[in-house]
Amino acid sequence: MLHFYDGQIRKFLTQFIRILSNFSVETGRGKDGEVTLRAVPVVYGDMTRQVSHIIRNNSENALQYAPRIAAYVRELNYDRERMQNPYHIEKQHLKERDVLDDGTYSNKLGAGYTIEKVMPSPFRLEVSADVYTSNTDQKLQILEQILYLFNPDFEIQKTDNYIDWTSLSYVELKDITFSSRTIPVGAETDIDVATITFSMPIWLSPPVKVSKLGVIQKIIMSVYDDDGGIVKGLIDGTLLTRSYVTPNNFGLLVTGNQLRLLGTTGTTTTSTDPAGIGTGGSGYYTGANEPNNYDPFETFGPAVNWNLLLNQYGKVRNDTSQVRLMQPTGKEIVGTIAVNTFEETILLFNIDQDTIPASTLTAVTKIINPATFDPGTTPIDGTRYMIINDVGDSTATFTSDTWGTLIANVGDIIEYNASLSAGSRWLKVFDASHPDSTQHYVTNSHTGIQYRFNGTEWVKSYEGIYTAGNWSIVLDGGYTADDASGQDATTP
Repeated sequence: MLHFYDGQIRKFLTQFIRILSNFSVETGRGKDGEVTLRAVPVVYGDMTRQVSHIIRNNSENALQYAPRIAAYVRELNYDRERMQNPYHIEKQHLKERDVLDDGTYSNKLGAGYTIEKVMPSPFRLEVSADVYTSNTDQKLQILEQILYLFNPDFEIQKTDNYIDWTSLSYVELKDITFSSRTIPVGAETDIDVATITFSMPIWLSPPVKVSKLGVIQKIIMSVYDDDGGIVKGLIDGTLLTRSYVTPNNFGLLVTGNQLRLLGTTGTTTTSTDPAGIGTGGSGYYTGANEPNNYDPFETFGPAVNWNLLLNQYGKVRNDTSQVRLMQPTGKEIVGTIAVNTFEETILLFNIDQDTIPASTLTAVTKIINPATFDPGTTPIDGTRYMIINDVGDSTATFTSDTWGTLIANVGDIIEYNASLSAGSRWLKVFDASHPDSTQHYVTNSHTGIQYRFNGTEWVKSYEGIYTAGNWSIVLDGGYTADDASGQDATTP
């Protein structure tokens, strides 16, 4: 059997001694008239002979000092009245916060654990406190400070461990022996001792079983390749195909901080499909970011009540449940969701800023039409604009002295450089017609919206329409009563 010791009884005794600490007695007044106080020390009364001999300075003639308090255990008995099912095992599913390389905690979820705890054993701990005093006044001062705390008990906590279900207990006052002397006292000089008896219900717990939760990363359907050998993907391969399944093929419209659930075949309704959800639809779309600014509700029908989906899997826990948006780059944008109490077709979306792609270009001041926008005579040096109309060449729809010799096209980004000569201070710093291989992102500092260049035009980086299989919702706990507690229901 493996050795196990957690000092559980010792922790309760330590808490009991702390209750009796920090008391004091008056010893008179000083020359300044202030009351002089003397702290009353507390010791554990069960001393070994060797330690006691050292305290007495290796002499039998040393006198014991007073006042002081000695605490010790009188009895430790099994408390059968508090016994419960000894075979009960309780499971807890916990998630810790992720730990960064420097040892600090981040705001992301880390490893998951399952804790299995066996029912602890109940005991009754009887303890006593002997109060040593040299006179009656000292005794009355100490007793008055201690006794009023117990009416009739005093709650204690041996540990602040979240999963320790035995940490709480209480100390109950049982009996008081006011004096160890007999009356009449006569000429005896023994130190007077008052004994206070207490009782504590405690639990002694066996070790717990801790299991670290894992995540299935890959499912192998066949372990043999076309040649009859073991597939290399078992060791170092990558996934060849991936299937996405979305109940009812719901789509998702993301606009700002709002999420709307969409069908896939327009507004057609039938007796078996009253919501007009239908089937079909695939791929990733950018909704209103399309060149012709298609109305998503004309293509996918009106927004669907979120309860049609959520009632199948569970309920949203505000600011805990998540929605994950798959991007064309293969990465996900993640955010927490909350219920909109005024509109059941909308969920509120709070994006985790760390999951938004970092901008690769310096932010633009505004998105402008150079045919109608006037930047003024002296713009701030470094001012940038994204333009939605051609300017400067022979094919442009207009000519303007505002932009000088600038030649730029739709989607280009221009910048003002005050150090150049008049008439040539506007420069093209991003050419939309000849982009490099980098996936570029830029933020409109006027609106705070980030844009992504898809190779031909700028579109909002994550807002738009996500069709079936390109988004998922993560709920805390499943909908079916038979599911294991702590199970997360993930709906792609």
